[in-house]
Amino acid sequence: MSKRGKFLLLADMQPTMTHFSTVALIVSKSSPNIFYDKMSGTERGVLTLTIRDSPLHLTNCKCWGQRACVEEYSAMLHIGHVVDIVGAKVMSHAKISSKEQQQRYQPQGTLSCVLVVNEGSGYLVRHDGDDSSPVLALQQLLHLPLKPLGSALKLADVRSGLIGGGGASAFVDLLVVVAAIRPVREIKRKFPVASGKVLDPLHCLEAVVIDSSYPEGMLLSIWQADWIRRAQRWQPRHTVLHLVDVRVSHSDYHRCPVLSHSNGTLICEDPHAAGVDCSRLLAFAASQPVRTFDGYAHTELDNLPTAASIRSQMTVRQIYSRAEGELQDASQDQFTAVLYGMVTKLDLDGFVPNISRNTVCQRPIPRGLEDCATEACQMEFLLGNDGPRTNRYFNINIHFSDQTGSLLEARLAGNPAERILGLEAEHFDRLTEREKSDLKWRFLLKYFEARLLVKKPAGMRRNLVIVVVDMQAIPLAKLVEKMSVF
Repeated sequence: MSKRGKFLLLADMQPTMTHFSTVALIVSKSSPNIFYDKMSGTERGVLTLTIRDSPLHLTNCKCWGQRACVEEYSAMLHIGHVVDIVGAKVMSHAKISSKEQQQRYQPQGTLSCVLVVNEGSGYLVRHDGDDSSPVLALQQLLHLPLKPLGSALKLADVRSGLIGGGGASAFVDLLVVVAAIRPVREIKRKFPVASGKVLDPLHCLEAVVIDSSYPEGMLLSIWQADWIRRAQRWQPRHTVLHLVDVRVSHSDYHRCPVLSHSNGTLICEDPHAAGVDCSRLLAFAASQPVRTFDGYAHTELDNLPTAASIRSQMTVRQIYSRAEGELQDASQDQFTAVLYGMVTKLDLDGFVPNISRNTVCQRPIPRGLEDCATEACQMEFLLGNDGPRTNRYFNINIHFSDQTGSLLEARLAGNPAERILGLEAEHFDRLTEREKSDLKWRFLLKYFEARLLVKKPAGMRRNLVIVVVDMQAIPLAKLVEKMSVF
């Protein structure tokens, strides 16, 4: 057997061993599971650590004990620590139920055995030996991919497999880059435990991750405390993640597939591996615009198609059917349409239709505020950005009606709105009320050919978005000619 002093390697584990000791790196960790033990009348708990001591050898170590013991382990041992495991019992995977393996209650190891440490017969402690070279070698394993990076799926393929809802959740491997991070949210639990004690609030960190197949990004939710702490240090457009067995499921709230870190998920941050997978991903990320977390919900003006490329004629009913009804294509999250109809609403002389947007993060600024309050934007200007902090842009709701119904979600926004209205957003406030009214009646109750980009609810975008790319006034005769029956 290979030995490091009195310690053995994980590869040396045999199911008959009852006092196994090793030195290994913690690569993942569960939250403590505390429960009431009726036999002893006390609170006990279990903590699962996923450990590694070589590129090929990975397994789980379950720590059982009184609540105080388990919570002490949880507070003392973190991802990235090298630990001494002493007096552990070796168990075969055969003794773990197939149901537990299917539900992914713990990460899947590469060895046929797992370790169990029971309070009183074994223990764990942070390694503090003088052998710095072996410790550094173990710590390097934190950035070594757990599986070949080439086997990772693309976000677009994962989305197309579950889009539309109703599909079962799945566990997949992905290679992605962090695009944006949302501050940690505290979520209060609704119900107290049976004993009458109020449960501690949950904490959740959400990030947007992207790859070259889906730059719009998918939402990744993390609930485990250790990974939340590590995720707060991730750098948007710079941190690469190799996600192994990450859960993908359809969210009724977001109305699209989302990712979530589960008990069986492993994450390798900034993987060190041969090949060009990571470098290509980082190059792609660097080419993407800087956005805040909320900015991924406001991407309707990004990558607009040319008006000439929009040729498919549709009625209002057909647009809604393709976007949300029986004609929708689950493999696409947007499409274009040419609509012939009347403008039935354009509120130019009512509520102010142009708003401010931060020039750094492109985030809309709420009325009453003069600047974006996020730390990143404030730091950008403190470091010497002398350009304008905000710019104005149109964001006007416009309704179109034809023989099949009314389209309520269309918006005149950005550069297309300025071109169609013949007016820059910066100059709109200089118009008199009479001029605003005259501008509105140039369009209201007139017939138009509107070329539209329709974006379905997806990712951070929870609602249907319809952008007017171009629109031209047409005579009634042409409208009659172009009318199509649904």
